[in-house]
Amino acid sequence: MGEPDRGTVGIYVHVPFCVKKCRYCDFVSGPSDCLEREKYVEALLCETKRRGDKSMPCGTVFIGGGTPSILSPSQIMKLADALRESFDLTNVTEFTVEANPESLSPEKAEAMKLAGASRISIGFQSLEPRALKVMGRVHTAEQAVRAFETARNAGFENINVDLMLGLPGEPEGEFESSLKKVIGLSPEHISAYSLIVEEGTPLAEDIASGRIPEPDDERDRDDYHSARDILHKAGYIQYEISNFAKPGMESRHNRRYWEQKHYVGLGAAAASFTGLRRFTNTKDVALYTEKLGDVKPDEDDTLGIGEAMSEFMMLGFRLTDGPDFAEFKRRYGEDPAVLFAEKLGKLEARGLIGRSGSAERPYRLTEKGLDFANEIFTEFV
Repeated sequence: MGEPDRGTVGIYVHVPFCVKKCRYCDFVSGPSDCLEREKYVEALLCETKRRGDKSMPCGTVFIGGGTPSILSPSQIMKLADALRESFDLTNVTEFTVEANPESLSPEKAEAMKLAGASRISIGFQSLEPRALKVMGRVHTAEQAVRAFETARNAGFENINVDLMLGLPGEPEGEFESSLKKVIGLSPEHISAYSLIVEEGTPLAEDIASGRIPEPDDERDRDDYHSARDILHKAGYIQYEISNFAKPGMESRHNRRYWEQKHYVGLGAAAASFTGLRRFTNTKDVALYTEKLGDVKPDEDDTLGIGEAMSEFMMLGFRLTDGPDFAEFKRRYGEDPAVLFAEKLGKLEARGLIGRSGSAERPYRLTEKGLDFANEIFTEFV
C-alpha cells in the first residue's frame, strides 16, 4: 500500500474545534463560535501559504481535529483551495476529512467532495446509547447512521468509522452489538481503539471519585479479540493494531506515520516530521490565531540517527506485517537484523514477534504481541 507514496510528503491540517468536548478527550480541541472559526481559518490559510512549496510532491492529505465538519462549506473549500495553491497535490492518492455525526450535513459532505476529498472518517465511537452517554458524545446512534448515509449519498466510496472499546461499566455484548451494526453499513475501513483514560479529563475525574467504575482490562481484551474475529469473518483485514480495512482500503496517510515517512502539519498543535527533525506548532489556539500561524513551535527536536532507527522499528511493529527491513537498509545503510539482533531475539523468545517468511519484513507481531505491543515498543525506546 505504501509504495505509490514513496518520495512524497503527507499534509495534516488540524481543526481544533468541536460542538462539545468529549469526556475522555485530551486533544487540542473545544467549542467555538463562528467568529473564532473564521479567524482561525484565516490564520490557517496564512500558514499554509507561508509554508507552501510547489516543489514538494504530496501523497496524502488528512484534515483532522477536533471536528473539521464543524467548518462551513465555504471554509472547507477555501482551505482545500489554499492547499492546492501552495503544495503540489497532483499525485495525492488519498484525501481524508474527519467528521462527527452531529455536524455532517449534506451540504458539507458535498463541499468536502468538491474540495477533492476521497475519504471521510466519521467518529461514531459507538452505536449504543449508554456508551455514547459515558463518553459525552453529543450525537445519537440514529444521527451516526444518517451521517454515514449522507457521506455515501455525497459520493464517498471510502469511509472509515471510528469505534471505541473497553468502556467503563460496559455490559456484556454491548461493543459486539455496536460493531455488528457498523459492519452492516459496510464501511471500507473500521478503527477500533481501546479507551485511554487521560489525566485531567472529566472521565478521569469521575473514575477517581468513584462516580463511574474503572475500565475493565479483561473486558477490553475480550472486546478486542471479539472485534478481530468478527471483522475477519466479515472480510476486513487487520493491518495495524487497531485498524481494519477491506482489501486495498488501508489508510495511506496513517500508514505514513507508522512507516516514518515525512509529513507537514498545519494548524495549532499540528506536528511535522522531516526525517530527523520533528516539531509541533503551538497548542495555544488563541495565540496561533492572533499571530496568523506565525509562531515558534512548542516542541522542536532533532533525532539522532540511533533514535531515528529505533523509532523506525517501534513504529513498524504497530503494523501487523512488521517493519520494512528493506526500507530501513535503504534509508539508514544498516541491516536491522544485525543492529537489533539481541532485541529481536528477546522478543521472539517471549513469543511477542515471530518469523514471517518475508525477506522485506521478516518479523511480525504474534497473537500475543497484539495484546502486549507496549512491551515491544519499550524495547526500542
